[in-house]
Amino acid sequence: MRTYLRVLRLVRPYLPQVLVSMTFMAVFSLLSGLSIVMLAPFLDALFAPENATFVAAAPPAATVAPADTLAAAAADVGSRVQQLQDSFSMSGLRDSLQGALNGWLLHGTKAESLWRIVVVFFFLMLLKNVAGYLQAVFTDYVQLSLIRDLRNRLYERFTELPLAFYHRHRAGELISRATNDVLVVNRSVNVSFTNTARDPLLVLVYLGLAVLLSWKLTLVALILLPLSLAIIVRIGKILRRYSRRQQEKMAVLTSRLQETIAGIRVVKAFTNEPAENARFRAESQMLFRDLFKIARAQQISSPLTEQLSVLVGLFILWYGGRQVLAGGELPPQLFMLFLFCIFSLGKPIKALSQVNNAVQEGIAAAERVFAILDEPQTVVEKPDALVLDAVRGEVELRGVSFSYETGVEVLRGVDLHVRPGEVVALVGPSGAGKSTLIDLIPRFYEPAAGAVLVDGHDVRDVTLASLRGAMGLVTQEVILFNDTVRNNIAYGMPAARQEEIVAAARAANALEFIQQLPKGFDTIIGDRGLKLSGGQRQRLSIARAILKNPPILILDEATSALDTESELLVQQAIDRLVRNRTTIVIAHRLSTIQNADRICVLQAGRIVQTGSHVELLARGGPYRQLYDLQFRA
Repeated sequence: MRTYLRVLRLVRPYLPQVLVSMTFMAVFSLLSGLSIVMLAPFLDALFAPENATFVAAAPPAATVAPADTLAAAAADVGSRVQQLQDSFSMSGLRDSLQGALNGWLLHGTKAESLWRIVVVFFFLMLLKNVAGYLQAVFTDYVQLSLIRDLRNRLYERFTELPLAFYHRHRAGELISRATNDVLVVNRSVNVSFTNTARDPLLVLVYLGLAVLLSWKLTLVALILLPLSLAIIVRIGKILRRYSRRQQEKMAVLTSRLQETIAGIRVVKAFTNEPAENARFRAESQMLFRDLFKIARAQQISSPLTEQLSVLVGLFILWYGGRQVLAGGELPPQLFMLFLFCIFSLGKPIKALSQVNNAVQEGIAAAERVFAILDEPQTVVEKPDALVLDAVRGEVELRGVSFSYETGVEVLRGVDLHVRPGEVVALVGPSGAGKSTLIDLIPRFYEPAAGAVLVDGHDVRDVTLASLRGAMGLVTQEVILFNDTVRNNIAYGMPAARQEEIVAAARAANALEFIQQLPKGFDTIIGDRGLKLSGGQRQRLSIARAILKNPPILILDEATSALDTESELLVQQAIDRLVRNRTTIVIAHRLSTIQNADRICVLQAGRIVQTGSHVELLARGGPYRQLYDLQFRA
């Protein structure tokens, strides 16, 4: 329940709309009760003799002889006391209200009374429906705003969380939490605002009318209520357990779908469609089983509640009907009104039986959403963090160690000093820690020991925006967006002028192919830039870095996945990009970094060799071994 209350606390910014909605709910409920009350005078008028004329009741004018004045006064006092006692009883109050209503509606001929009742009933229903519509509009505004805010907070949290978080979670699972789980929370909030607020008011109005008509019969009707509540609570607990399992399986299914779509080329290349289809069917079947269990639990609560209501209604029909036939306290028309109130209770009670189900499902989904929102932030900016200004490009690692998992070190005591404007290449076998090392510089991760410095400042002491704003990143896996060529080049630089974008594209050897696209710079390049070749995507990535013009440049195997022609064009663009800026390069192809100022060789998380290409070849050791493996032919 604490999770559910946390969801409802998100409503605070919309309290004025909530209060307006609650007001219209109250009006709707009262008018619903009044529309039922109209049944009594309608029956009186309907079953009156054809030529009946209704006359408003007037108090009898009692005349007494002077000799009997004292006795008459005593009798009058006794009569008034009895009237006062009757007015404070349920039956007296009921008769007084009935008399007032009949006196207002039933006068004149039978036809005139019926017409008056119909007109009043029409306007009652009109006002009730208007109140119901306005209540629904304000309620929808509140609950849709709440879900929008929750979805925005979740998305913002995705962008804030460090890369380590994404190593622990599959993309499809996170997508499922932002889509499926938020929709489940949406349904829960919708039911909460609509049913939890409106239906209890209707129950109170109908129940109040029933008590006013006959408290004894109403007490009989409420005997089975605790049994109904026990059944509803039990079903809700079952639903919550199944709902959590269903949402987890939905996340697995979403992950499978996302992975298959992203890797469809590999699936087809290895003709593995039957195996992927079988895995998806198996996971889909597990999801189906849980959904079916939820459906069974949901469907059983409604007929059980309805059947209990029918049982109560039939008993009242039998018991109360006998009293009416025997000339009991309720006349036939009021007994019919009582039955109408009791059976009208069925709809809101039945709706309330579904509230607990929806709330339990919503709690299970909200727990998964809040787990993301509550994820601890491992990369935290200090309140008094410095702003890097006029960055020279000096980068230093002092005794840096790092591990993704406790006890498994990826980097161990790494020392590296890159001077402003220097080009330093990192080489070594896969798993040596090259990518991890460069990820520490923009503070994607925090070192377990040691420090990373830029221009002499520990990166933990500067703002993330100024730190990362001073760096450009070009990776082997190019990340482009389903947007125009212009917006992809100017990503993060929305104020860039068109001539600056064109100049960056020209410097990246990308202008020629951009001009050949159907709409030039306004061409949509597709999801992840799939409408372009690998070399074209890489050149757009370089153009993006050139436009940013960062003092520090990080290249992570930027040419390793390209063909010879594309590599030549990209390498020419990189040569222009690295001029007059600090550059750290990861390269598997040693031919691309022979002109680097320094080459650092990593093995098992340590820098084991440092020097120029010529120096390292002459010295022998790990670099010479890597060189000989690549150039043996």
